[in-house]
Amino acid sequence: VCYDNNGEIQGELAESWTVSNDGLTYTFTLRDGVKFSDGTPLTAKAVKTSMEAAIKNLGVYKGSYGKLSSIIASMEASDDKTFVMKLTQPYYGALNDLTMCNPLGIVSSSAFDGNPYENCLKQTLGTGLYMYAGDSDGTTYTFVRNPYYWGEAPALDNFKVTVIEDNDAKVLALRSGEIDAIIGASRMSYDAYGELSQDSAFGTAVNDTGSLTRYLGFNLSKAPFDDLNVRQAVAYALDRDTLCSTVFQGIEQPAKTLFAATKPYCDVQQITYDFNLDKANALMDEAGWVDTDGDGVREKGGQELELTLSYTQSIGSLDDAVLAIASQLSKIGFKITPYGTDMMTWFGAIQTDDYEITLYQTYGGAYDPTTVVTNMNPETSTDPIAVQVSSALDGGSAMLTELDSTSDTKKVQEIYTQLLGTIADQSLMVPISYTREFAAWNSEMISGYDFYPDSMYVVVADIHVK
Repeated sequence: VCYDNNGEIQGELAESWTVSNDGLTYTFTLRDGVKFSDGTPLTAKAVKTSMEAAIKNLGVYKGSYGKLSSIIASMEASDDKTFVMKLTQPYYGALNDLTMCNPLGIVSSSAFDGNPYENCLKQTLGTGLYMYAGDSDGTTYTFVRNPYYWGEAPALDNFKVTVIEDNDAKVLALRSGEIDAIIGASRMSYDAYGELSQDSAFGTAVNDTGSLTRYLGFNLSKAPFDDLNVRQAVAYALDRDTLCSTVFQGIEQPAKTLFAATKPYCDVQQITYDFNLDKANALMDEAGWVDTDGDGVREKGGQELELTLSYTQSIGSLDDAVLAIASQLSKIGFKITPYGTDMMTWFGAIQTDDYEITLYQTYGGAYDPTTVVTNMNPETSTDPIAVQVSSALDGGSAMLTELDSTSDTKKVQEIYTQLLGTIADQSLMVPISYTREFAAWNSEMISGYDFYPDSMYVVVADIHVK
């Protein structure tokens, strides 16, 4: 299944489905006439084989990319067109998790003949519009039309994907004509996008829908962020409007809540923190942090308020964003040293509690809010930042366990209301901005691009070629 443009679940490979009254059994009727790119038919048995392999491959991360993968009791192919999935417990996000290509994409059973890893390096083996031609030199990959695609044929016969690691080099490649499009906010800086949008040789577009939320995460077990006054002071000290209009070129939008109200179950009343340095400084005074020597840095118990702000450098413009955040927090007496690393180094430090404050983000797409909230439960979490929320909740892990064990939407909404209210009241995660995907292209070759409802994915068929 997938999301449509109105945010509703619709069938994709499933023509229809039913859910049992107890929320434990999902019965899917598959679409007629669908074949994989190797020519084999889509059957319920193939779906079962693919799902089983995906869940096995998740290993210790089962449940971290959608709760569903950890609560499937059994899967059955009743006949070629009927796939039955039974759960160990009801789960309100089951269909949501099935919209995710990662990790539950469906591939042909031939992928599992021999070595699945090697097989999938050489072939796409899916049911989509295009398939990999198998010609990669390690940098460029060619994709061609899937002759067995069940829907309307795409406009292009083929396209190439070129791997360019450096974001500045991507833009140079676009300007030189080596490539024709860059799609995705992580693939170029906001400054570069701004420059391209002013150049008539290139077309540009920004998605109207936000994808994920940037926020400041704290180590709640250590001073100074074990103090509510300090966390709230940080929330008041952030000038989100200026940050978004300058560093993020007006593309990202100021975020006052952890999830946008348009996300499922997230349109609830929450306390928000407008930019107010007077309130922020008063809260720091109340917390006992004062600047006794007039150097602009507060102290408490002989300890200066000097901290490291960690972040990953893999995403465009984050260096500038961290510098701006450090500058804003200096106005309430913080001395912040930015520390940017690669993703694995950053994650290792967070996992071992070796951090004070970090710039982090929700997961985006269909992972928000369900998977983020699931990872707030210490019984299942692989997210060291999110999991801290449970200790601030009344009934913490029990409440989150109940949430992930029900299909009662009224109960789900009650828990979300309490959960999001607590996060905001306690300033456990301080939201900064809602990201939005953008794209730039050679205007001689391309006339436009339609963003997919789930911003995690780039749909090449939605690139309009002249």
